[in-house]
Amino acid sequence: MHLPDGFLNATTCASTGLVAAGAIVWAARQVRAEVGDRLVPLMGVMSACLFSAQMVNFPIAWGTSGHLLGGVLAAIVLGPWAGLLAIAVVLIVQCLLFYDGGLTALGANIVNMGLAGALGGYSVYALVRRVVRTPEGDVVGAVIASWFSVQLAAALCSVELWWSGTYPLGAVLPAMLIIHSVIGVGEALITGTVVAFLLRVRPDMLYTLRTSEHRQESAWQIVVAGATVAMLVAFCLSPLASAAPDGLERVAEELGPMATATTPALVPLPDYQVTALGGLWIATSLAGVIGAAVVFALAWGLSRGMRTLHAASYYGEGSGRESS
Repeated sequence: MHLPDGFLNATTCASTGLVAAGAIVWAARQVRAEVGDRLVPLMGVMSACLFSAQMVNFPIAWGTSGHLLGGVLAAIVLGPWAGLLAIAVVLIVQCLLFYDGGLTALGANIVNMGLAGALGGYSVYALVRRVVRTPEGDVVGAVIASWFSVQLAAALCSVELWWSGTYPLGAVLPAMLIIHSVIGVGEALITGTVVAFLLRVRPDMLYTLRTSEHRQESAWQIVVAGATVAMLVAFCLSPLASAAPDGLERVAEELGPMATATTPALVPLPDYQVTALGGLWIATSLAGVIGAAVVFALAWGLSRGMRTLHAASYYGEGSGRESS
């Protein structure tokens, strides 16, 4: 559901860009007090895993494919605000390194996939957990919230396209919702399966179940395991991704020409390919590994930077109180 350049007008791009920037700044402020030795590596690993998973498009009906958005999964593991930052890092790297999603539409993509999933979807997850007060409530909440988040993202994308004058709302909204209702099933199955697995083997990885009693050194076990999974998915599964158009591309083909999309002349790894390797399957695998490593490094650096700022602020306030 990555909107390319050319689909949205300047007003929509500017408006969604401001919303996305404001949300990221607010999220950073909220997360800064929570960042500890455990969240720093976990945020890097989660971001890398989401990037790798998004490379693997799965086929659905009508010759269309879908891929994991991951906002709800990120929020369940990291918390809603840290989850939003993780999704933003993934989208920024996808845009700048692979041109998956346009630069002018980056704000809209963060709103659609980050805010809709990490905040909107997590709200549904939290509500279901209050109603279903059993361990199964986490899984049920993850499944329902994931499907809802995809529908919300599709609806937001439709409104943006309508607001930009690209497509009539009466045509684009039902088309997007119908296709993404099926893609949402895949999102729900993946998210529910991962959450169920974590509940069995590492419940301390879930944001709502995490406590200070868990050993800090276990975070490094998570780093090794998570980084291994991210690299294996990027290297082994990304070449097997469906080549069918995703939901947004399918709707655009039905409602109007894709010629409205624009592509810059210079893209480091266009279409997730190391172009020097030609059409070899390893061209996609290496591009995925590079992307996952870049995402991991940026998310790790961001979380460490927030922790440093919080520590400096805390000790600064402490010294100020002592001197007074």
